[in-house]
Amino acid sequence: MTKQRKLKRNHQKRNFGLGHQPDYAAKMALAEAYGGDSHFYTRFTHHARFQNWLAWLSELDPPIRDLRKITRDHAVAYAEYLAKAVTAGAVEVAYAQNLISTVNTVMRAVRLDREIWLSPSDSVGKRSYVRTVLPMAPWDKVIEAVRLSEHKGNYRGAALILLWRAFGMRFREGALADLRRMKVEADRYRMVWIKEGTKGGFVSDDRWVPVESVQWQALDYALHTISETGSCLIDTNSSLKEFLNRHATPVRKVLKQVGIECPKDLRAENFIELYERESGQPAPLKQDGLFDRTADLNARQAVGHRGGHKRLTISSSYVGKRHRSDQAGEEVRE
Repeated sequence: MTKQRKLKRNHQKRNFGLGHQPDYAAKMALAEAYGGDSHFYTRFTHHARFQNWLAWLSELDPPIRDLRKITRDHAVAYAEYLAKAVTAGAVEVAYAQNLISTVNTVMRAVRLDREIWLSPSDSVGKRSYVRTVLPMAPWDKVIEAVRLSEHKGNYRGAALILLWRAFGMRFREGALADLRRMKVEADRYRMVWIKEGTKGGFVSDDRWVPVESVQWQALDYALHTISETGSCLIDTNSSLKEFLNRHATPVRKVLKQVGIECPKDLRAENFIELYERESGQPAPLKQDGLFDRTADLNARQAVGHRGGHKRLTISSSYVGKRHRSDQAGEEVRE
């Protein structure tokens, strides 16, 4: 393994000597902080979000186009701008928090200190992990999105859509899943283990997904899109960066085109179906009537295991809050 060269900071030069353009300087700093050949998706995401702040800074009077001139006051003003957008309903609090986190991350990578750092929750408010809106990702919309992706020649993107919806996978899980291993498991056990690309590297022994009709179809479709020597949607001759640009990013536009807000909604729809099978009652998002809390608890545990979560409360981000009771007039708050 070659040792990565450390970048020198020069306070006398534009953008600390990391490059003439601030977005390029940020990219270089992130590559140094995370490693130039690893954590690409994290670096890609932070760099994309950082463009929002650069755009905001460029509209100041006078505009700021040099990272050396950014102060903590600018970060506070940007946070206030985002907080107003959250209040007005123009921006989700979760996204606003992510934008502030990116400012913290990039400026620390650029400056090599914590002079410019804000608490995301204190700045724009605390996010809610409870889903309040139905995902609206039924199979007819999913098939429509697959057909649109095929029409654009993006067959691996279409495979991603099917894997997310059929197995309840996250974004990276669908891209990195070892499809050939899953095929062997499906043939042998009629179940597959969600193992690659998991969030935080956490691999749960409980995360086995039964393979029924839609799972067979999704797996078979995905296998037909990869090369003979490949094992996942990211081909052996491709990088994660290339895959994101060519296949994954266009999928987001296709989903919106058919009325599905984002890839996470495919995962949520899968877990709502699981919840309703396990509990024998509609998901909390769909009804406000009497509620069997024992069945609800069992179904939430099933969702947590299927989703690869350590905490039961995360199930609320897919099926809705657990603020119900078995008896009319009684409320049990958690």
